[in-house]
Amino acid sequence: MTARALIGGLLLATAVGSVGPYLTLYLLGSNAGGAFYTSPLSHFLFFVLVGGVNVLLHALRTSWALTSSELIILFILMAVANQSHNMIHYLVPMLSGPFYYATPENDWVSQLHPYIPDWIAPYQLDGLTGFFEGTSPDGATDLWKVWVWPLLCWLPLLVAIHAATLCLMVIFRRQWAERERIIYPLVQVSLAMIDDEDEKRAAGGFFRNPIMWIGFAVPVAIGAVQGLHSYFPYFPDIQPETSLSLFGVGIHLKLSVVALGFFYLINQQVAFSLWIFYLLSVLQRALYNAVGYVDAAEPALSVWSGQPSLVHQSMGAMMALVLSGLWVARAHLRSVLRKALFASPAVDDVDEIISYRGAVALLLISVGVMAYWLHLSGMPPLGIAVFLFFVFVIFVAITRVLVEGGVAMLFTPIVAPDAALSAVGVSQYGSSGLVGLAYARVWSNDLFNFAMPHCANGLKLAERVAGRRRHLFWAILLSILLGLTGGTIVLIYMGYAYGAINMSKGHFIWFNQYVFEYANARMQAPMGPSWDGWLHTGIGAALMTGLLMAQRYWIWWPLHPIGYPVSSVLRWVAFNAFLAWLFKSLLLKYGGVRLHNAARPLFLGLVAGQFAVYGIFWVIDSFTGMTHNALMD
Repeated sequence: MTARALIGGLLLATAVGSVGPYLTLYLLGSNAGGAFYTSPLSHFLFFVLVGGVNVLLHALRTSWALTSSELIILFILMAVANQSHNMIHYLVPMLSGPFYYATPENDWVSQLHPYIPDWIAPYQLDGLTGFFEGTSPDGATDLWKVWVWPLLCWLPLLVAIHAATLCLMVIFRRQWAERERIIYPLVQVSLAMIDDEDEKRAAGGFFRNPIMWIGFAVPVAIGAVQGLHSYFPYFPDIQPETSLSLFGVGIHLKLSVVALGFFYLINQQVAFSLWIFYLLSVLQRALYNAVGYVDAAEPALSVWSGQPSLVHQSMGAMMALVLSGLWVARAHLRSVLRKALFASPAVDDVDEIISYRGAVALLLISVGVMAYWLHLSGMPPLGIAVFLFFVFVIFVAITRVLVEGGVAMLFTPIVAPDAALSAVGVSQYGSSGLVGLAYARVWSNDLFNFAMPHCANGLKLAERVAGRRRHLFWAILLSILLGLTGGTIVLIYMGYAYGAINMSKGHFIWFNQYVFEYANARMQAPMGPSWDGWLHTGIGAALMTGLLMAQRYWIWWPLHPIGYPVSSVLRWVAFNAFLAWLFKSLLLKYGGVRLHNAARPLFLGLVAGQFAVYGIFWVIDSFTGMTHNALMD
C-alpha cells in the first residue's frame, strides 16, 4: 500500500462520510447511500476519479497516474465510509429524541428517563432545543459541548461493531470467494472500470467501449428528465413502475436500472429464483386473504418488521442459511482455528488483511466489548445473548444474500430487536433492557447502516491489490471512524444552523419518537414469548433446509435457496431479477456465451450511468438549493 493511496483514501473516506448527511438529510435528493448496499456516492466519485482525474494525471505525466492497486484501495476506503453516515442519521436523532420530545402527555420523564443511563445521551434541553429548532452561530458554540461525552461513550461500541464485522468477513473470505466461488456482483462495476488498464493508455477498456456508453445513456436520459421535472413542473416526468393485484395483494413492477444491471451479473438460476420466491410470498399473502386468515398482531414486531408469519419464516430461513453455511465451511473454519490457536504452518493466511490469529482474537474482544456496553446500557445477560445471536445471524445472512444474489437494495425482513423480544418476551429484558434495545436500534435496525457487506465486497476487491495487504485492515477501520466523525460533525452543525426538524422529517420527527413510544408501550403492556412466532420460525427453517438439500442433491432442481429468506422484502427489485433472467436466457439461447458476454458492458453501463446522474444532480442541486429532487432508484 503506497502512502498516496492511504492518505488519499482516508481523505476521500472523510469527505464521503461528511457530505452524506448534507445530501441525504438536507437536500433530500437521490440517496447517497441509505437506499443501496452499493455506495452510490463512492461509485460516482470513483467514476470521476478513474475516467477523469486519473486520465488527466496520465496525460500530464505517466508516473503520476494511480495504479490499479491504488485505485482499488481508494474505492474500498470510500465504500466502507459511505455506509457510516447512514448510522449517523440514526445515532444523532436517537440520542436526543427522548429528551426533546418528552411531554406531559407521553410522560416520558417518569416512565423512560429513569432507565436512560446519564452517559448514553445528551440530556441538557437547552442544547437540544437549539439543535432541533436552530440557533444563531454565536449561540451554538457552547451548545456543542452537550454532545461530546455521549459520543465518546458510544465510540467503543462503534469500533467494536465494525471490528467484529470486518474480522468475520476476513474469516469467511477464503471460503466464500475461493472455495464456493461466489462472484460478488456488486463489485463488478468498479472492477470493470480498472480492468484492461495499462501504462500506454489513459483510460481502460470500460471507458472505450461504445456498448457501455449506450447503457450509460439510458439512466442518464431518464434521470435528466426526472431531475428537470423538479425544476420545471411542466416538463414531462418518467416513473417506470406499475403494479398488479392478486386477491388484494399487490405485485410491484418497477424498473430499476441499477438492480437490472447488477442482476445481469449473477447466476441465471439465482435471478430466476429471486423472482419466483417473491411471487410465492405474494401468493402466500393472497391465499391468506382468500381464506380469511389474518395474522394476529404481534406487539413485539415494530413497523420495520412486516406480516408476522412471513417475517418469522424469513428469520427461520436466515438461521438455516447461516447454520448450513457454517457446516459447509467447517473444514475451512477448522483451518482458521488451527492457525489462530496453534500457528499451524499448513494453513497460509499471508494473503489476508489480518492474520487469522488476529482476526479471531479481535473478534472475541469486540463481541465482549459489545456485550459489556449493552450490559451498561441496561440489558440483562440473557437478553444480550439472544439479541447478539439474532444480530449476527441477520448480518451474515443478509451479507450472503447480497454478495451472492447481487441485490442492490434490500430491507431485512425482521430486525434483531424485534426478533429478540418476540423470542423471549419483554419479561427477560425489563424496563431498562427495553431502553437498551431502543438505543441498539441505532446500529441493528435499518440495516442500510451496517458495514458487513461493504467489508465483504472490499475484501473481494482487495484480492487485486499487489503485495502485502496487512495495513489495509487498519486503514478500513480508520476510514470508517473518519467517516463517522465527519458525518457527526456535519450533521450536528446542520442541526444548529438550519434546525433538525426542518430537514428530514422521518429521521428527526417520526423515527426518534416512534422508537421510544414503542419501548414505552412494551413497558406498559409486557408480553411473553411469541409461540406462534416460534412455530413460523421453525417452518421457515425447515423449508430452507429442504431447499438447501434439494440444491445439493438434485441436479435438476431449478430454484436457488438464496432467494427464500428475503422473499417477503423483494418487492422493489424482484421484477428486475425477472428481466435480467429473461435477457440472459434469450441472449444465451440465440447468441450463446459470446453474445451474452458482449452484452455485459451494456448492463455495467446502466449502473454507472445511474450513479453518474445522481452525482450530476447532487452538484446542481447543491448550487441551486433545490431539495427533494430524488431520481429513480
